[in-house]
Amino acid sequence: MPSERKPCVCIFSALYPPAVGGVETYTANLAKALRDLGYRVIVATLNSQGLAARESADGIDVVRFPCRALLGGRYPIARKNSEHRKLQSWLRSQAVDYVIVNTRFYLHSQSGLSFARSQGIAPVLIEHGSAHLTMGSPLVDKGVEFVEHLLTAAGKRHGASYYAVSKKASRWLGHFGLVSNGELYNSIDADAYLKQASARSFRDELDIPETDLIAAFVGRLVPEKGVQAIAEAARMLGADSGVTFVLAGDGPLFDEMEKRSSEKLHLLGKLSPRDVSALLAQADLFCLPSRSEGFATSLLEAAACYTPSIVTDVGGVDELIPDARFGTVIENAEPRTVAEAVRQAAEHREALAAQGACVGKLVRTEFSWKKTAERAIEACKAAQLSD
Repeated sequence: MPSERKPCVCIFSALYPPAVGGVETYTANLAKALRDLGYRVIVATLNSQGLAARESADGIDVVRFPCRALLGGRYPIARKNSEHRKLQSWLRSQAVDYVIVNTRFYLHSQSGLSFARSQGIAPVLIEHGSAHLTMGSPLVDKGVEFVEHLLTAAGKRHGASYYAVSKKASRWLGHFGLVSNGELYNSIDADAYLKQASARSFRDELDIPETDLIAAFVGRLVPEKGVQAIAEAARMLGADSGVTFVLAGDGPLFDEMEKRSSEKLHLLGKLSPRDVSALLAQADLFCLPSRSEGFATSLLEAAACYTPSIVTDVGGVDELIPDARFGTVIENAEPRTVAEAVRQAAEHREALAAQGACVGKLVRTEFSWKKTAERAIEACKAAQLSD
């Protein structure tokens, strides 16, 4: 007797692991959670890593369309060649029930919206930002802003149901004349994340004094993440501050950060997930003076490790740091502001530890992937009914 067909969710995401970033991590974890709920999951992405065009791994089908990787791999664009047409034909032959598209501003997102409509499916689009993209150049940023508005306007014709990964990201949709139907929060399996930590001791490896507070950063080394402000804050605090900054990640600013390294500012490069978990668990605080986040995965990872954050008022902060008991929200990403917040934290270690305990408990009760996956399916079903 043939087995009953599983309902199928197709997730369009321009970037997907092994590419590293918040949207990539969100897509991978949402896919796994939907699989665990009993759904067949197809991830339609772009092949920016030169991997197999199609594969099935961990119960998830991945189809990777050929692409050109622009802006250092941050903005891949599909190559509409024979391989693309072959993969598109395969995707259209699958019995897809629901389509979820991550982010507004990729051309791949437009393809996802178009695919959904061609299959008679009302798509769900999830917003991941809370400000315009930045490339670190005012002139270039103006062009990027124009393109972002253009692509968002083009996407409106597909009549998607819009959601966001945080309340701030929901409000950001209003900037484009879009109304959010609610939040599909970025989440984490907190206990599993903490348990995976490697045995590396970064304090020993980097010869950090036992009395020093460790302020960690994990993420892409790009201007919008505020890593330059962190480097300048380290310089301002000086060698006798009792604070050591440890940065993990890679990106366009790697060479600059390497040149600014010192005994109080260590650059580790890209770490494995297990090593990132170990670093965050060993850090006294997590520092993220970011310009824009939908809901930073690294904030959730730090919270999972009972490590409090010093962060700008970006996406996810309303939910994860509702008040000063759960972390420190700074008014801007200026180096002096960052330096002063870190200095205050170093002088009040007991209060810092209490923040870590509170945010660790909160992330375990409110931000699980199972909850987000269930809400995503509810959103997909509601989209079909309201279409």
